[in-house]
Amino acid sequence: MQDVDRMRQLFKETGSCRKVAEIMGISRNTVTKYLTKTEEYQNATITEIIPKNRSITRTRPVCTETVVNRIYSFLTENQNRPKKQRLNARQIWRILQEDGISVSYPTVRREVRAWKQGNVSRDVCIAQELIDGERAECDWGDVTLSIKEESSIYGLIAIVLNSSLYRFGRVYETKSQNNLLYALIEFFHEIGGVPKNIFFDNMTSVVTDPSNKVFNERFMQFSAHYGFCTNACNKASPQEKGTVEKSVSVIRLAAFADCSSFISLTEANEHLKEALFRINNSPAYRRDVVPSVGLEREKDSLHSLPSFDFSLYDLKYRMINRYSTVTFERNSYSVPESCTAKELAIKIYSDLIEILDDEILIASHPRLFGRGECSLQIEHYLSTLRNKPGSLKHSRVLKNADPCLRLLFTDHYANESKEFIRILSLIKEYSQQAVVYAIKELFDLGIIPEYETLRLLLNYQPNQIVEPFSYVIDIDIPEPDLTAYDTIAMEESDNG
Repeated sequence: MQDVDRMRQLFKETGSCRKVAEIMGISRNTVTKYLTKTEEYQNATITEIIPKNRSITRTRPVCTETVVNRIYSFLTENQNRPKKQRLNARQIWRILQEDGISVSYPTVRREVRAWKQGNVSRDVCIAQELIDGERAECDWGDVTLSIKEESSIYGLIAIVLNSSLYRFGRVYETKSQNNLLYALIEFFHEIGGVPKNIFFDNMTSVVTDPSNKVFNERFMQFSAHYGFCTNACNKASPQEKGTVEKSVSVIRLAAFADCSSFISLTEANEHLKEALFRINNSPAYRRDVVPSVGLEREKDSLHSLPSFDFSLYDLKYRMINRYSTVTFERNSYSVPESCTAKELAIKIYSDLIEILDDEILIASHPRLFGRGECSLQIEHYLSTLRNKPGSLKHSRVLKNADPCLRLLFTDHYANESKEFIRILSLIKEYSQQAVVYAIKELFDLGIIPEYETLRLLLNYQPNQIVEPFSYVIDIDIPEPDLTAYDTIAMEESDNG
């Protein structure tokens, strides 16, 4: 009866059956049952709350001492395992189920909680002061996007300034070191400076030996160039950079939860920039101003940017094949047919491929990320096409050419390959962009582009408008004496 009185008292104080059940450690249904009985007793509906002659028959408990000891043995063994490979309550429950012990999951979870209270020390964190320009955090995450209707997993990098909570993000094909460095350089330019410290997890592009905190040599050159200190978190300690851990999720949901299909990765990044603009101009957790305004405060505390950026590219060497192409990552890039070198150097950037012959740039292509793709520039094959005009019609180089050039060939020069190749020769003299623009202009005027017409249009230069200019003449000119004209006029009238 004392327990019933306590239930009534706690219910008056809290007004919640759930709270009463939590405080007393009993079922909420039991609390509801006896509170209802108490009300009925007060209304004289029943004569007693707890029957004097009641008999309680309890079934044999499934969670016996043997089962409890088994659960505790799993938890004791856990202490010698790596943190990420320790059994949790649900896994222990499944093992017991497989062994034919029909104990419930809530029971196992309750015993696990009870064991931890007496055997596991609390993980205590030390609160930190937020100092402007002092700290930034960087981490990779995954995001599933559909590019050209092909779904794949891409790397989402997130960087955040801890003080202002200003967030930055980009999506890349891979989580390579070059892409990490590209993102950091773009981040530095966006915030207008460099934080004093940047924290990373043990990613291989930053840390080569996590146990001894040995940093990647190239990354240390990068950090020295920009003047920030590189910090690596301890293994299995994501809480040491919890701000960016949360930021990866925030950015991913804000940008790609409702829209994940794009024509290109460039379009996906433009969409991401718009989402980041909204994030950085919205109220932030425990910040008195929005992050974009907080960034303006931080700028005075950031290191200045160096006068030039760190040079970012991988250098590879490749042989030229019989099709006048070099191959990198199973994709082909054309080189001029006049190139006689057997081996060429390739500078590999995040979105660009530059091909050099003895340090001279001979070709530049957008980087391809698929397999078996080609980037062929038609101007690299003009001499060969003059000698073999019949090979043009079904050639791969025509298939990869600008759509405007393909349309001109199929509609007007399909049977006049030599004349079309003559038109293509204008590319070497004026650039492909200028030739394509001239072809479009003639199409708009209803004129079929021909070699002479195109050359005339490309040579045409509109009259230059000479802008007015002024200059100062440093010469003293005396004021004229106009009374002299009056004297001359009077003399002429007297003589007349």
